Order: sequence, then structure tokens, then C-alpha cells
Amino acid sequence: MSKQPNYQEIAQKIVAVVGEDNIVSATHCATRLRLQVNDRKAIDDSQVELIDQVKGVFYNAGQYQIILGTGVVNKVYAALQDSYSFENVSKSEMAKADSSPLQRAVRNIADVFVPIIPILGATGLFLGLKGVLLNESVLGVMGLSLESVPEWLNACITVLTDTAFGFLTAFICWSAFKKIGGLPIIGFLIGLMLVSPALPNAYAVAGGTAEPIMAFGVIPLVGYQGSILTALITGMIGAALEKKLRKVMPNSMDLIFTPFIVILVSVFIALFVLGPIVHGFEAQAVKVIEMFLHLPLGIGGLIIGFLYPIAVMTGMHHMFIMIETSLIATTGFNPLITVCAMYGFANAAVCLAIALRTKSSSIKTAGISATVTQMLGVSEPALFGVVMRTGMKAIGVMLASSAIGGMVLSLLGIQANSYGLAVLLSPLMYIYSPYQVITYVTVGAATFVLAFVLTNLFVIKKTKDEVVPEVKQVGQVTSVGKVYAPIEGEIIPITEVNDQVFASKMMGEGFAVLPTNGEITAPVSGVVKMIAPTKHAIGIVSEDGLELLLHLGIDTVELHGEPFSWSVKEGENVQQGQPIGTMDLAMLAEKGKDASVMVIITDSRATIASLQFDEDSVLPILES
Repeated sequence: MSKQPNYQEIAQKIVAVVGEDNIVSATHCATRLRLQVNDRKAIDDSQVELIDQVKGVFYNAGQYQIILGTGVVNKVYAALQDSYSFENVSKSEMAKADSSPLQRAVRNIADVFVPIIPILGATGLFLGLKGVLLNESVLGVMGLSLESVPEWLNACITVLTDTAFGFLTAFICWSAFKKIGGLPIIGFLIGLMLVSPALPNAYAVAGGTAEPIMAFGVIPLVGYQGSILTALITGMIGAALEKKLRKVMPNSMDLIFTPFIVILVSVFIALFVLGPIVHGFEAQAVKVIEMFLHLPLGIGGLIIGFLYPIAVMTGMHHMFIMIETSLIATTGFNPLITVCAMYGFANAAVCLAIALRTKSSSIKTAGISATVTQMLGVSEPALFGVVMRTGMKAIGVMLASSAIGGMVLSLLGIQANSYGLAVLLSPLMYIYSPYQVITYVTVGAATFVLAFVLTNLFVIKKTKDEVVPEVKQVGQVTSVGKVYAPIEGEIIPITEVNDQVFASKMMGEGFAVLPTNGEITAPVSGVVKMIAPTKHAIGIVSEDGLELLLHLGIDTVELHGEPFSWSVKEGENVQQGQPIGTMDLAMLAEKGKDASVMVIITDSRATIASLQFDEDSVLPILES
């Protein structure tokens, strides 16, 4: 039996590495713990990633984000709140300095909707099961019909499927109050008042079976079932008003009169001002979104499928939550998540293809783990840890596959009835209809296969035997000797290393070695010209005048020389094969660093035309 994670210990370790004094505020979304920090550079990412349950980290929009995954993040955040008292993100002046107003607005809106996702996801599953159990074909197999379903069973099913959406405004107002710092129970009551039975039901009014109540003969009063913006704005106004009142209200009157004024003002604004204006705008906005998603030839799905991964990269994807909630509340369906979901299939496929073909054991292990994580709904390890680090071709394949999958689903009219489920679990959002679930699974699998194949064709570099050109005269060739591998291991082309600067040959032509032990020897006979202060790099000029740079590991400069030692000094002559230093491979693995050793030919006299690989060396062919 697997050991239950100690969430209190995980929270304490995160704070210990990030620094309690460094953390300004803390919040979380569906998968990430989001910390506002004073000094991002003071955090050792590799130490954070070693903590149990941490799947990756990145920094964006002024937040240090620790990827923990669905379910885990809630427990770690709760443990964090039990032991520490960090400010709410909205109070942080650092957030204003580190992110744009648009980013802050999107993040705040997302923080309101994130706590509601689980109940709407669960309700979506109830709706799916209802679609299966009350399907006429399924009932027919059992010799039943819709008329034969007992009234009590229909009532129970309705309770499970309709309650969350019927009182959605209450949940949104509650969450808005909690986010902004008001008393959540006041927000919940205000939300309930917006859907009071005393008001005509919004759905009944829209269907023509009820009439609005006219206030003052001109203002229509209706319930705000499914009106997301009205509930959101009302909750924010109410919470802000409550905070201001509590600062000025005498203590003896605060308990009763602050809630009285907040509820009175908020409900009045909602019913007589916001409701009539926002409700009409919201209805039109949903129609526009639906129209866009149903553009001919699946163009809407193509565009959204392409843009959604970019929104994830920039942290702007949370704005989709509010739109999806409005779609579900208004129409009962969510075609938006359908086209967005293809990103998960494409991202997983690109990540897996890279992991299976790479010669770097660290990338292979991380890539396979990230693929599994993506299949379960957490995309950041695959996206930020593998796909984006591989380069623009990998990103391009992922975007193209996501767009094509979205286009096909939009063209075929596929739409979910909830949200919150990704990749492997996402078909559960379509089980209400055999056509929907079969088509969705088919297109999702095809998107995965397409991305996997395209990655192998256009992204994965060929093996060293395939890319090595024949040795031939190119222009005026300079005579040089062989450059030997400086460490035992497998020689690979420089284009296969997990660093875009080296892989793109911005530093020069070269090769890399995936080391199997830590002893470093001179790759050529020559003179040591440079040793980096952090010991992670050394420069050697060969007897032929060839300039070489040995770079030990990737992103190892931040280790300040700990895993490295040199037995030579600048200006010292070395002979090819002579031991000149060591690197601690175990420490690099512990720190989560890629140990690849890059040998870069930074020759200033000529351009490298080609490299010929031998068993343990390369022969540079120089073009004058």
C-alpha cells in the first residue's frame, strides 16, 4: 500500500526552500500553488522540484507557480494556511508591479471560479449518467420507456443534475466575497436572493412561459439563474463595500448593520442596475461565442484550438473558465472546452515522442513522467519542461495538431456538458450521447497520433549516423586534428541537447556527451585559456589553434561550482587524454540537472562546414 503524502510536511518544505520572509502572498488554482515572492532569484528551483508531489515550477505574471496537480494542490494549500498567514494576492503591491492590469484581472476572475469547478464537474457527470440511464434505447433494452420511470426517481435525478446550476449565482457570490476578503456567508445569501422564488425564473421568462415583474413600469425584474457576470460583479461590489464599512462602522454596530447595508445595497444594485444591463449583454455575448464556434468549415474551432495553448503558455487560459460557465449555465453545453481539450492530446503526444527518441536519460525520464501527468490533466510539466524547451518546431507541431483537432470537433458539432476533466477522463463529459462520446474519443486519439507522427517527422533530430555528412572538401579546408570526447559516455550531435542556445548552434558547432562517469580529460592538446568562476565551463585552445569550450551540464551555473573541480589552471598546457577535472554526477542528479557535457568549437578563424563522428571523437572540417 502506497504511503499517504504528508501535506503539512510538503507545505513546510516549500516554505523552507522559497523562504517564509520571501513569500508575500499565497493562493492556488486547479493544479498550481501560486506564490507572490519578493525575490524570485533567491529560490532554488531544483530544490523545490525535489519535494514530494511537486511536478514542476515556473514563474509568470509575478507569481512563482508550483505545479502539484488536481487534488494535491488543495491539500497543500490548506496545510500552508494552517501553519502560516500569508496575505491574499489581491492585497499585494508586488503583483501590481510584476503583472499587467489585464493579467491581474484575469487571475482574480480565475481565482473566483476555481473553487466552483469541482461541483460543476461533478454535476456534468450526473448529467452524463442521466443521458445514459434515461436514453430511450437503453430503457428499451430493459423493456421500459420514459413514461415508466418512477416520479421519485425523476425527482432524485433532477436534484442531482439541476441544483448546482440553479444556485450558481450563490456559489459565485460566495467565492467572490472569499477572494476579495469579505464574509463569504454574506455573499452566499446575496447570491441566493438573486434566484429567489419570488422572482420569475430567468429560464421560464426566456422560454415565454413567464413574464418579468416590471418595477416602476420600466425595469424588468427576473431571477438571475445562470447570469454569471451579474453574480460576479455583484459579489465584487458587495465584498469591497463590506471591507470599507468594517473600517468605519463602530464595533457595537458592526455585527448587524454592516451585513444589513451590504446586502441591501448589493441586491438593489443587482436587481435594478446591473441585472437589466449585464443580463442582456451576457445573453448576446453567449450567442456571439456560439456563433463563432459554429463558423463554417470548423474555422472557429481551428482558431480556438490554436490560441488556447498560447493562452496556457502566457497564463491567460483562466479567462476561458468564465466563458465556459456562462455557456453551460445558459445552454447546458460547453463546446468551448471541447476544442480546447485537443491541446492536452497534442501536448502529451509531442512530449512522449520527444521522450522516446531522446538520448538524454534525464529528458527521457522527465518526458515520460510529464506525459503521464498530462494524460491525467496537468499540462505544465510537459509544456514547460519538455515541449517548449525543445524548440519552436515542437511548439509548432503541438499548436497545429491542437488546431486541427479543434476544427474537426467543431465541424462535427461535438460539445461537452460540463468542464474540469482532461484527456483520459474527458470522455466522461460526452457520455450523454453515444455519437458525442465516440466521435470525441476518435478525434482525440487521431489528434494524439497526428502530433506524435509529426513530431517524429519534423522535430526529432536524426541519429548521429544519419546526420553526419561525408568528409569532403568544402571551400578551403584548414588542417586540424581530432577532438576527443572529454568524458566517458555516448557522443551525440549538439542539436540534441536540452538547451536551445547550444542546440541552435548559437555558441558554435560542436557535439555533446551523455556521461557515464565524472572524470574529465582534455579533448585536445593545447593551453587552458579560461576557467569560469563557477567552474562549470573551461576554454582550451588546441595546438592547431582550434578554440574549444567545454560546458559541464545544463543550467549548472546556479550551482556555484559545487559539483565541479579542476586540477589545472588558466595558462597551463594540457595533453589530449590528460585528466583535468571531475564532475559529481550524483550531485547533479540530486539537484535535478542535466549532466550533458557540451564541447563547442568557438573557432574565430573559420566557419565549421561539417563534423565527422568517430567512435570517441569528431573531426571538424573548417571552411575559411
